[in-house]
Amino acid sequence: MTAPWEEQDDKNLTRLLKKAKRRTLLRNTIISLVVTMVVLVGGVIGNAQLTGRAFNKAWNDEIIYQEISSPNKYYLGVVARQGFLSGFMEMTSYKIVGGVPIPWTTRETSYKALGFFSFASIGGSAHGDSIPVSEPAMKQEKYEYYRQYNGATGQRELAFYIPGVNYNGKVLNDLPELSRMEPEKLVEMAVSFDKKYSLEEVQSMLPKQITPMWYWVDTYDNRTFFEPHEDGNGGISYALPQSSSYIFGFGVRPPDYPEVKAQDFITSLENGLAQKGRYQWEYERIYNYLKKDKAAPDAGDVRLLGVVVTGTAQELQSLKGRSYVAAAVLGAVVDKY
Repeated sequence: MTAPWEEQDDKNLTRLLKKAKRRTLLRNTIISLVVTMVVLVGGVIGNAQLTGRAFNKAWNDEIIYQEISSPNKYYLGVVARQGFLSGFMEMTSYKIVGGVPIPWTTRETSYKALGFFSFASIGGSAHGDSIPVSEPAMKQEKYEYYRQYNGATGQRELAFYIPGVNYNGKVLNDLPELSRMEPEKLVEMAVSFDKKYSLEEVQSMLPKQITPMWYWVDTYDNRTFFEPHEDGNGGISYALPQSSSYIFGFGVRPPDYPEVKAQDFITSLENGLAQKGRYQWEYERIYNYLKKDKAAPDAGDVRLLGVVVTGTAQELQSLKGRSYVAAAVLGAVVDKY
């Protein structure tokens, strides 16, 4: 009589065990799902916070650096694309010529959080690279370089000549071109000086009818780099003019256009040093060059090598015959209306 009861007990026990296993499996599954969701949500929030901080720091880096670079160029805005602990930001810029804004370039740069590898840095692009053009007059006079045009706008790029550097006589002077333009054309021009000047000297010697937008500062701590040297083929290689990407200075800041002071450049350097960002080495180099053996540089240490000016083609012709003009290079040109 006991055997049937034992068999029934076994069946009941088996059913109970299966039911318990199902409950345990369901509970473990629910716990795993909850934990996974918590981890995912926490990861998303944490990633957003970390990359957000990294973006803010990178954007501040660019804003401060723009204050001492980018002649007559200003940021219009930025768009950020975040990834895992990294991201891209796309910055659009514009110029102002005679009060008229001109869309200029778009630049992308990556940023990352906590020193992790930046997955966003794979690929990427830069929009608005310069296009070298061999102009007939330059070719005829055997210039060793080309006129540069902006790849995004088709406008001329500015070029600058360091006083005292040997360019083998190949220095551009676009002032005669102004008389071939319509008098009311709005023109941007880079003027390189014959020597260093203070801000006060530059402001007093420039014609009143033109508008200085940006002042080029002497930050060249190693002039030997620009000395003529053998090119390896039995010839001599001479220095090339500086593009807008490799010079430093300060200028007006739209839309308010406050009065420009030499101290503005020092202040921007100090702000950059305090940022401790990606351009730290450049700030330190310039700061140390200006201060020499002093504790800190002052406004008197800011010496100017050139200026970016704007005005009508007719107004800029007032620069003709000025002894301080060693070179004059056309930049952007736009209609007034």
